[in-house]
This record gives sequence, C-alpha cells and structure tokens, in this order.
Amino acid sequence: MVKNMFIGIFLLTASLSFAQQKEDFIRAGLLKADVAFNQSFMLQHKSKNVYLSGNMEYYTGKNLSFRGDCFWYLDSRKANAVLKRNAIILFGALLHMPKGRSDFFAGLQPGISITQPTTPTTSETILPLRMLPAISITLGYNLYFSKLCNFFIAANYLTSRYRGASNSSLRLDEFMISGGLGFHIQTKRLKS
Repeated sequence: MVKNMFIGIFLLTASLSFAQQKEDFIRAGLLKADVAFNQSFMLQHKSKNVYLSGNMEYYTGKNLSFRGDCFWYLDSRKANAVLKRNAIILFGALLHMPKGRSDFFAGLQPGISITQPTTPTTSETILPLRMLPAISITLGYNLYFSKLCNFFIAANYLTSRYRGASNSSLRLDEFMISGGLGFHIQTKRLKS
C-alpha cells in the first residue's frame, strides 16, 4: 500500500511539473553526462558483476546523438567470479524518440574491453590481460525534469569473447542495467 502511495505521488508530481514547464530540452547541442553503478548478469556463467560506469553524449539533432561509455569492473556478487579485471570502452550512435520531456533511445556501440579472467582452479596457468573487441546494444529512457538534471534508466546487452583460455574461448556476454541521476547543458542557443 505504501509503495502504491509513493507511485501515485510521483506520478502526480511529474504530471504537475510537465504542465507548468514547456521548455524543449531535447535538441541539437545538448551535452549530457551520467555516472552510475551497473548490475550485470552473465549469460553463460552464474556470475553477477557490478560495474561503475560513466558516459558522455552529444545530440546532433532531436533524434540522433553520439555517445561514449566507460565501464570499470568492481566486483562479483558470487563467490566464484569469472572476471579478475575488466574495463570496457564503447562509442556509437543512438536514435531517440523524444516526446515532451521523455526520451526513449536505442543504439549500437562497438568498442573494446581489456579483460583478465580469473585463473582456472584446474590449471596453474595465469590467463593474461587481453584487449578484446566488444559490441553493445543499448535501450533506455531519459526524463528531463529540470534545466540541468534528468533521470535515466538503461539496459545494455554486451558481447565479447576471450580467446586463448585453456579449454576454448570464454564467452563474456552480459546483460547490464543501470539508472540514476544525469546532468545536461545546452551548448547552442535557440534561434529567435
């Protein structure tokens, strides 16, 4: 019941704030940055990883932006972690479907990951740190509620493969979710 009350209050507050402000935030020249913790779920392994991530995004128009993302592996929520080290850098284009202060987006971001899996228990060989190609499909939603701040929620499907493990290549596909508070500024003035 308390949860339903909070949802109702949030929806009422959001609808009142939309009715009072009609400024167009989503346009060419918007520069946006986010920092978040990401929870990831590995698809081929029973491992749940935590990443610290950040991104910067520049809108070239109302429906197109270019974004760079960085992910830093912090730890696993399972005792038998698959990764020892992992850093990911992605860059790509996102398509946007803005409506008022809401912005739904989707995109494709190729990049690299610098990865070192944990040492297998059956072998004494330490697996080396390697640079791997990676690609991510991103889906998400932004809510612009003030001139400088926005809320966001996003999901990424990241795929990469560590080649050269003792028995075969190691698939490192992950599904990541994140959300939080983001910041943005307009770098271009509206033409009068």
